[in-house]
Amino acid sequence: MVQLNLSHSFPEKTDAERLSIEKKYYHNLCDSIFETIKMFSISKNELNKRITCNWDVFHEMTTQNRNGQAFMSHQFNWEWSTLICNWNSPRRFTGIYLPLTNHAFDQIFYKIRSRAGMRLIPVQQMQKEVAKVQNEEILWGFIADQNPSDPKRVSWNDFFHRKTAFFKGPEFVARRYNNLVYFGEIVKVKRGYYEIKMKLAFEHPNETKEGEITEAYVRHLEESIKRQPENWVWSHRRWKHVYPNQ
Repeated sequence: MVQLNLSHSFPEKTDAERLSIEKKYYHNLCDSIFETIKMFSISKNELNKRITCNWDVFHEMTTQNRNGQAFMSHQFNWEWSTLICNWNSPRRFTGIYLPLTNHAFDQIFYKIRSRAGMRLIPVQQMQKEVAKVQNEEILWGFIADQNPSDPKRVSWNDFFHRKTAFFKGPEFVARRYNNLVYFGEIVKVKRGYYEIKMKLAFEHPNETKEGEITEAYVRHLEESIKRQPENWVWSHRRWKHVYPNQ
């Protein structure tokens, strides 16, 4: 799966270049597994040493008294990033997540993800729950490169030379409630150390056209992955849904 995804995504690279990305990716994947286990016990001070971020970008939520949405992706280590966000963001970090099929593992991940006080809402309950909590002071967190389960209700965008299905939900919430929209990138600085780079992408989502925010995020994501391809999860079936017109 990794080799297939890399060959489709980087046809301009040589076999040797793609093999180099693949090897580095597996190193990062192994590191991520141990780092995720460490989330049970890692302290706030230790994590703040290992992850830096331009947290001041979120001050707009305070000065404008508005909620925000952070569009993130499966870049290592996104699990650490969700934990540290709730410790450092000016509003309660609330994540929309896709429950794992294995109930036991789902409970474990729920425990470690919520240990800093983060609220977690299953994607299946998003529309119902979002309306309930929107009046609270919230920074929404979306791992927005998830592969949607229902290909009939998605946004199809060009992503690494293929039409790819993306969730419409994050953009729908942003445009409906006019939340400040942030795009994030996680850079692996060295082993066990990361930098989160956030930017304010849309200050007035309610003035955008349908699909504009999602398309901008996809372009941001693709360029981000190209800068450090070994730091994105290539082993999942990201392109299992086929564009209907193909």
